[in-house]
Amino acid sequence: MNDMQDARLNAECPAWGGVDGRAAAGVFDDLTAYLQQPLKDIAQAYWRERDGADQAAQRRVAEATDEGPVLSYYAQTPIYLYQLSYWEACRDKQAWFQVVERACRRYGLMRVLDFGGGVGGLTCYLGRRGIRCDYVDVGGKTFEYAGWRFRRHGLSVRQFDITKPEQLPAEPYDAVLTWDVLEHLFDLDGALQTIARLIKSGGWFLHKSTFAHAHEEHEHVHLEKHACYHDISQFNALVCRHGFRFVGQLKPSQLSRVLRQCGWPYAVAGIRVVPRLKHGGNFLVHCRKAGDA
Repeated sequence: MNDMQDARLNAECPAWGGVDGRAAAGVFDDLTAYLQQPLKDIAQAYWRERDGADQAAQRRVAEATDEGPVLSYYAQTPIYLYQLSYWEACRDKQAWFQVVERACRRYGLMRVLDFGGGVGGLTCYLGRRGIRCDYVDVGGKTFEYAGWRFRRHGLSVRQFDITKPEQLPAEPYDAVLTWDVLEHLFDLDGALQTIARLIKSGGWFLHKSTFAHAHEEHEHVHLEKHACYHDISQFNALVCRHGFRFVGQLKPSQLSRVLRQCGWPYAVAGIRVVPRLKHGGNFLVHCRKAGDA
């Protein structure tokens, strides 16, 4: 650990781009204030858990025959406070925050729901910039930390525990966002049915996922039972069965691409929606069709 950079996480997840110093200062200030420990100690505890008890916990998720052990893992795991905070502080995620914010403004998505919001980074980012964002996740350690962050930063965020569906909001949102969430859900059909209900007619389902490859090594929490959805045509068919139509990929603009080629690898000079159906690291946009329940 060198200052805020975790060499092992950087090597494990090179696409994250290492931490952005400005973002990391705020993210890690929250984390150290909440846990009342120095960042170095938090990181060391994370790696002890990752290399120890978390391996067995992930195996239980991989072998689960119902969603109970899956929900229990997300409610109880201590590793997400540091892991998701580190990811939030990284350059790649900060760039995607900008892309999502610009899409919300351009397309009038001013009331959104962060579904599977983890430590609350996207909810905080949008809320600070005047976009009303509520939060859904599994009640537990991560959920409680996200709520503490919202209160600390004076954000009026409604939090909903996905294990209590009767408490989910009745009024639909302009958009529901899921970011590396769907591949973790045991009941993916049920989740998509819930998400569809939470989006108004014509609203957006904006999502980014990394599904497991069948029979290849992957994180157990990226459930192998959903490996068929690594095939984008099968995944699109599943989403469309729940009352959506595919719109396109949300990605940085062509100017952003030029700037990145010129040495600013995380530049966001604008956004575009490209009507090409493929996985590949960009957000996918599906629109809620009119008249579907």
